[in-house]
Amino acid sequence: MNWFKKNPHITTLLGACLLFAAYLFITDPGDVTYTEIEIAHGDSLWSLADQYRGKMKTDEWIKLVKTENELSNAQIIAGKSLVIPVVGDPSPINSIEIARNDK
Repeated sequence: MNWFKKNPHITTLLGACLLFAAYLFITDPGDVTYTEIEIAHGDSLWSLADQYRGKMKTDEWIKLVKTENELSNAQIIAGKSLVIPVVGDPSPINSIEIARNDK
């Protein structure tokens, strides 16, 4: 205990690391896989989010879909395909793995 009192900078660093690890654990949405779906008439990003987002926040899920599909707005067209993240168990649909070019 005296060691912690003599080294407050290390104690602060350890505390910050523990808080950061707790934050990551609490905000982890779970397993995320990607799947390609065909947009049906009447679908919107919000209705798809309700179906596929799991514990992820709706706004975060929609932002991720827009990024993955290079959409400039939230408008989607029936009959087109859309790559979406599926959080949790993707068993009701066929999932695909998307290759990324992360730089």
